[in-house]
Amino acid sequence: MPLRRILTVLTLIASLLLPSTVWAKEPATPELTLNQAIAMALAHSESVKRAEKEIDRTYAWREERADQLDYVPTKAPGNPKVEIAWSNLLAADLTWRMSKKSLTAEQDEVALDACKKYWDVLKAQEKVRAAEEGLKKADWELRRARANFQVGMIPQAALVAAEAQLAGAKATVEAAKNDLDNAYASFNQLVGLWPQDRPVLVDGVNFVPLEVPDVNVEVGRIVDESPTVWLAKENVTLKKYLEDFMFYTGEYRPYQARKIEVEQAELDAASAKKMLEEVTRSLYYNAKSLEESYQALQEGVKTAEENLRVTKVKYDVGMATQAEVAAAEAALAEAKQKALETACQHAFIKLAFEKPWAYISLAVAGSGAGGSGASGNTRG
Repeated sequence: MPLRRILTVLTLIASLLLPSTVWAKEPATPELTLNQAIAMALAHSESVKRAEKEIDRTYAWREERADQLDYVPTKAPGNPKVEIAWSNLLAADLTWRMSKKSLTAEQDEVALDACKKYWDVLKAQEKVRAAEEGLKKADWELRRARANFQVGMIPQAALVAAEAQLAGAKATVEAAKNDLDNAYASFNQLVGLWPQDRPVLVDGVNFVPLEVPDVNVEVGRIVDESPTVWLAKENVTLKKYLEDFMFYTGEYRPYQARKIEVEQAELDAASAKKMLEEVTRSLYYNAKSLEESYQALQEGVKTAEENLRVTKVKYDVGMATQAEVAAAEAALAEAKQKALETACQHAFIKLAFEKPWAYISLAVAGSGAGGSGASGNTRG
C-alpha cells in the first residue's frame, strides 16, 4: 500500500477514535415574566422537593404510631406503655402537620428569592447602562480637555485628571458588567438555567405604595399566619397534653418538671411571636421610608429629563457642546438607576412584609454558605 494511502487511513482511524469536538453552548435568551421565573424556581428547588417528600414520610410515620393504639384514651391511665404510645402519636401528628406548614414556608422563601434575584438582574442591567453613559461623558470630557490643552487653555494637570477620569469610568463599566454576570449567575442557578444563559426579563417594577388601613391589625394577622408562630403554639398544646402523663418518656417525670415544660413552651411561643412582630413592623416602616425616598428620586429623574431636553435644544442651535449633552445623559441615567434600585427594594420589602418568615429564612441563608436549596442546571 502506498505511504500516502497508509497515512490517509491512519488519519481516518484517528478521527473516528478521538472524541468529537465539544462546541460551546450558545447562551439561551428565553423571555421570562416574573411569574414564570417563580414557577421555574419552585419546580427546580431541591428544598421544595424535599419538603414535599417530608410530608409523605411524616404521614407514614404518623400512621405507624396510630396503629400502635387501638383506642383513644380519655385520661392518662398511668400505664407507661400506653402513655409512650400515645405521646408518640401526638408528636408524630404534630410533626406531620408541621411538615405541611414547612412546605408552604419553603415555597414562600423560594418565591421571594426568585423575585429578589429577578429584580437584582434588572438593577444590574440599569447599573451597566448608567456606567456606559458615564463612560461616554468621560470620553467627551477628555476630548474637550485635549483640545483645550492644545491651545493652552488648561494646564497639563487638568488633562491628566481627565485621562484618569476616563480610566475610572472604564473600570466602572467593567465592574458593572461583572455585577450583571454575577446577578445572572445567581438567578440562573435558582431557576435551573446555565450560568451563561441570558434570559430576557420582560417584567419591570411597578411602584405601588404599601397600603395598610391599620398596621397593628395587619401585623397581628400576618404573625398569626406565620408557620413559626403556629408551631410554637402547637408545641404549647402538645406540652399541655403531656402534662398529665407521668411515664411518656419511659420513666417517671415529676409533675413540677412537666408543669415547667409547659411554661417554657409558652415563653418560647411568646418570644417567637414578639420577634416576628418586631420584624414585620420594621419591614412596614422600611417600606414607608422607601416610598418617601422614591418620590424624591422621581423628582430627580424629571429634573434630569428636563435638563437633557434643554441641553439638546441648546446643542441643536450651537449653544451647547456634545460633552454637555453627554453629561446630561449620564446624569439622567444615574437618576434612573437610583430610582429603579429603590423601586426594586421597595417591591421586595412589600413582599417580605406579607411573608416575614420567608424574609427571615433568606436572611439566615444569606449569612451562611447556603441558599434556598435550588441549585444545579436543567438545560442541556
